[in-house]
Amino acid sequence: MGKKDKKKGKGAEKTAIKTEKKTTQKIKKELAAKGEEDIGALLAKFAEDDKSKLAVTEDLVPPPSKRSSFSLTPHPDRDQLILFGGEYFNGSKSFMYNDLFFYTIKQNRWHKVTSPGSPPPRSGHQAVALSQSGGQLWIFGGEFTSATQSQFYHFKDLWVFHFSSKRWEKIT
Repeated sequence: MGKKDKKKGKGAEKTAIKTEKKTTQKIKKELAAKGEEDIGALLAKFAEDDKSKLAVTEDLVPPPSKRSSFSLTPHPDRDQLILFGGEYFNGSKSFMYNDLFFYTIKQNRWHKVTSPGSPPPRSGHQAVALSQSGGQLWIFGGEFTSATQSQFYHFKDLWVFHFSSKRWEKIT
């Protein structure tokens, strides 16, 4: 009997997988040297921290910090604007936000609402507010940028904030 037939092409596939794994490990080491965590670990940390929030709070606050790429949406039933998320880059470090503010125009007042189960920090997302079911704010997509702007994560998720219960719900 002759030699067994080897399946062709498996060696190249295994080599490509090993190379990709080594490249990923190298990138993680380089980021750690810069003092930056892996983006997957950062997002998991945000989700875990958010689970620790138990109560809904609404506080009168000063205007939000400087930021760009946030959403500013008119409230469908009140004389208010709704600000969500955004980012700020100070020249060396990037800051990402997932905070929710309501600005009452006639009173010139900002209220910050914190609620369990909020979306992870993001910028460049889309938002729309609707009157249905007591009022809702829908947030879609966006991007998370690491502190040194060397890593990016693009969200493809959909969230809704219910005005009546002041609770977030992840749709997809």
